[in-house]
Amino acid sequence: MKYFLILTSIFLISCEKKEKLFSEISPLQSNIDFSNDLNENDKFNLVEYLYFYNGGGVTTGDINNDGLIDIYISSNQGLNKLYLNKGGFVFEDISKTAGVQSKGEWKTGVSMIDINGDGFLDIYQTRLGGYKNISGKNELYINNGDLTFSERGIEYGLDFEGFSTHAAFFDYDSDGDLDMYLLNHSVHTERSYGNSNLRFNKSEKSGDKLFRNEISEGSLKFVDVSDESGILSSNIGYGLGISISDINRDGCDDIYISNDFRENDYLYINNCDGTFSESLESYINYTSRFSMGNDISDINNDAYPDIMVLDMLPQDEYVLKSSAGEDSYEIYKMKLDFGFNKQFTKNTLQLNNGNSSFSEISQLLGIHATDWSWSTLIEDFDLDGNNDVYVTNGIVKRPNDMDYISFLSNEEISGGLVQNPSLKNIDLLKEMPDGRVANYAFKNLSGFRFSDVSEEWGLDFEGYSNGATYDDFDNDGDNDLIINNINDNAILYNNNTKNENSNHIKFIFNGEGFNVYGVGAKVTIWSDGKSYYKENFLNKGFMSSRSSGIVFGLGDSNLIDSIQVLWPSKKNQTLYDVATNQTIKLNENEATQKNQKSKLNSQTVFSDVSDKNLLEYSHNENLFNDFNRERLIPYMISREGPAIAIADVNGDNINDVFIGSPSFQKSELFIGNENKKFTLSDQKDIHEDLLSEDVDALFFDADADNDLDLYVVSGGNEFSETTNSLKDRLYINDDGFFKKQKDLPQIIQNNSVVINYDYNLDGYEDLFVGGRVISNNYGKTPTSYLLLNQKNGNFKIDKIFPDLGMITDAKWEDINGDGIKDLITCGDWNNINLFYNDGTSLVKDSSFIGNDLYGWWFSIETADLNNDGRMDLIIGNIGNNTKLKPSVNNLIRMYINDFDNNSKSENIITYMLNGKEYPLANKDELTKELNYLKREFFYYKDFAGLEINEIFSEKILSESEILFVNDFNSKVLINRGSEFEQINLPLISQIAPVRDIQVLDFNNDNTEDILLVGNNSNVSTYFGSFESSYGILLKGNGDGTFDYINQKKSGLKLRGDITKILPLDKNKSKFVIGKNNDKISIISLDNEK
Repeated sequence: MKYFLILTSIFLISCEKKEKLFSEISPLQSNIDFSNDLNENDKFNLVEYLYFYNGGGVTTGDINNDGLIDIYISSNQGLNKLYLNKGGFVFEDISKTAGVQSKGEWKTGVSMIDINGDGFLDIYQTRLGGYKNISGKNELYINNGDLTFSERGIEYGLDFEGFSTHAAFFDYDSDGDLDMYLLNHSVHTERSYGNSNLRFNKSEKSGDKLFRNEISEGSLKFVDVSDESGILSSNIGYGLGISISDINRDGCDDIYISNDFRENDYLYINNCDGTFSESLESYINYTSRFSMGNDISDINNDAYPDIMVLDMLPQDEYVLKSSAGEDSYEIYKMKLDFGFNKQFTKNTLQLNNGNSSFSEISQLLGIHATDWSWSTLIEDFDLDGNNDVYVTNGIVKRPNDMDYISFLSNEEISGGLVQNPSLKNIDLLKEMPDGRVANYAFKNLSGFRFSDVSEEWGLDFEGYSNGATYDDFDNDGDNDLIINNINDNAILYNNNTKNENSNHIKFIFNGEGFNVYGVGAKVTIWSDGKSYYKENFLNKGFMSSRSSGIVFGLGDSNLIDSIQVLWPSKKNQTLYDVATNQTIKLNENEATQKNQKSKLNSQTVFSDVSDKNLLEYSHNENLFNDFNRERLIPYMISREGPAIAIADVNGDNINDVFIGSPSFQKSELFIGNENKKFTLSDQKDIHEDLLSEDVDALFFDADADNDLDLYVVSGGNEFSETTNSLKDRLYINDDGFFKKQKDLPQIIQNNSVVINYDYNLDGYEDLFVGGRVISNNYGKTPTSYLLLNQKNGNFKIDKIFPDLGMITDAKWEDINGDGIKDLITCGDWNNINLFYNDGTSLVKDSSFIGNDLYGWWFSIETADLNNDGRMDLIIGNIGNNTKLKPSVNNLIRMYINDFDNNSKSENIITYMLNGKEYPLANKDELTKELNYLKREFFYYKDFAGLEINEIFSEKILSESEILFVNDFNSKVLINRGSEFEQINLPLISQIAPVRDIQVLDFNNDNTEDILLVGNNSNVSTYFGSFESSYGILLKGNGDGTFDYINQKKSGLKLRGDITKILPLDKNKSKFVIGKNNDKISIISLDNEK
């Protein structure tokens, strides 16, 4: 029995080990005993050098061409180490005999590359030099072919001295040799501060540089071509990450640079003529704020490379609330005014839309918060065909700790720097908390779903991990990992992937000319109806790189239909019917065809015809900041225009367009012409109401005289309820001139929507008007109204809805098939309401599924989505690309109360995390609104990690009005007759708020399709910016489900905060797009333009 128990225990332990995808190789086995130990002193430390704790890099490659991948690791202060792979995860330290120890401080990034095309890998080491007491130039170790190296940086012109972070080698000019981009960084000086024009001021020591390799011209020299090639070389570029990729798939290699602090990241698009165009803001809406490591690879198998950039947003509630948060909205706006792009503190995953645009979706995927992160590696570690994500983390000391920052500047804090200016740097370091954090691994489940498998895969080491890369050290077909840690042993992980669903194929490259290893080759695979795309670039991991070669995971696919290889020379080759689980050597000399630009059908569904100048109007939002008055609300209410209404108002059978403007701008009526263009109509009464903020509008026949009148809804949230400019307006059509009707009921509040229907069946059009907010009282319920038409164009209030909440949209539709339209409403912190209409009264359906669906709803549309004769609902919500993820069991709440007894209500938003309820606002945000809390929570550490009931009393919380949400998904409600079925729209539809919806049949298959528009950039900086949608086209399947039509095929590339979309014609072949604070856009079905 005793032996049985022992055997059982051994078996169970063995099974437990097998559950881990990665296992750590002991240094006793591997002989890898490297540790990047840091020794601070008072002359050189984090205070003196802000990147003191950034760590070192690691690079891998086969230095002796024995078929085994070797490892070189960079030490900041000590000696570098070169480990020769002897097989079986056993390595030999040959650093000293090889001559590559690189003595002295301060080493950073490393690369292995065959710089001279002799078939042997060389080593390039970047350094900090010429700063404080640190000297040293970047080093180039040329491989002598006998396991020794000679340092020849001067000879090659690569002995740069300055603030180097890393280097990337690639053939940017397609001349057959490898050029070098040198990534440099800055330190804070008085020259670092100012507007974005500083990026055009050259800095020799800290500016990035591009060096052209002249070896193909017969010279061993590298020449600085930064200026002529369009590379920015300033001292505000705090370069921390670099990746190379063919972003736009034009065959020329582009560059992505992560810049720390306020400077934009750079996206250099290769013009294929030896020059680059910095194009980040035309491709990407916003980026990480403290951009660190990055990687580029395809996360959704659409053959377009996506970009991941790391930042330092903590997941831990205590660390989050004790660390510096986002800028206030005022400072954020000031940076925009200084010319910088939108930036937010979180990891970003830029999804490549294939049409020169990116959608940022990190929060949708749940990979946005990994704390102080350095390396991101996007690779298919489990060989299931989907690229996973690995992230290294940790910093020895946290300089962004708010108590430390206060210690430096706050005279009230005893012992602070202000009172003790002679404090030594070492003493300051003691005030910073430790930043030891676990590393992360996320498994790609496909379909834009990722799962945190850090512990499950055995990759949750907690420490200070910086540089990292992957390679196949044991030649078993999967990628292993090597990690460079501060003050700890480097970690070598063996990848244990071995199962029937882990087929793979491995490629090694034999290039022509001086690019011996085919760096920059691109491979596309087609297998079992799927496509896979990878690029042979070497920069992988923070300050790190890997060997040439590509591994594709193929899951359970046994046969590859075809393989296409595009070489840097633009030659290509194709292989057919290739078996899996093998290594293939690709030879460029077998690729004889020059790459031809694709002649595939590029027909899109829509085309943007805004440049045809059909309708010229720009919505110019007035200056008003809701957050100055209500600091704790989630987003502005003052920016919900423009209003748009479209109809034929002059009887010429051509539609005309009314566009309602913000306060202090005239609203306009545009008359349609036969040439499809629009001309302004002089409308005196409409123009005189320029103080009103128009948020919705409606053409309808108010006075039954067979022409269309105009109702305009006022909003804006800036004026009080005593202000005439908040009144809605009715303009009566008098032979083409719209005269203001003076007798409209005096509804003075911020409204949101107006819809018309003869709800009492007397032959005259009545109105529902939805209340949006009460000025300066977000969360309090405004009143909504039914206005009864008095049969002469006059209206009276027929029904008051005092408790509908903050309404954002409404729709009349016959839901129960009795021939009479019913009323549906939705709102902000609200549910979806259905009122059945019997011609005499509206009765709320108490059993309607929407009663229990509380969200930040923005829009409603109706259609028969499954061709059963019943009208279904499409409801637009905020989406799931947010930090907050509400559910029935994890509510987001808003407590509304006068918390500080100043006769004004405040809004305290909370969220659930691990069963606990925390405030959304940090200490600074709360104490600015509730000053008395400063006395209760003097230190940030006293506030950090507190639940809401530890900050406020149970009494005041229980006395508060509480609003909540439990669902952020945009969805359809399918009418089954006696009940409704809810179906969430495809996950990609949840990337941004859906603020308006159009139903159409774009492919003429007699099944309704959906066009969604939205975005909202006027939100609290806590949320960043909700602007990842460029318009989403969903093809209906006829059963209430939909398939996403990708942006490249749909042709949709609509940027900005879109609040309205309306058809310009009866056939729905053209649509007018209303954007807040932007020009009007018009799109056309491609076959109709």
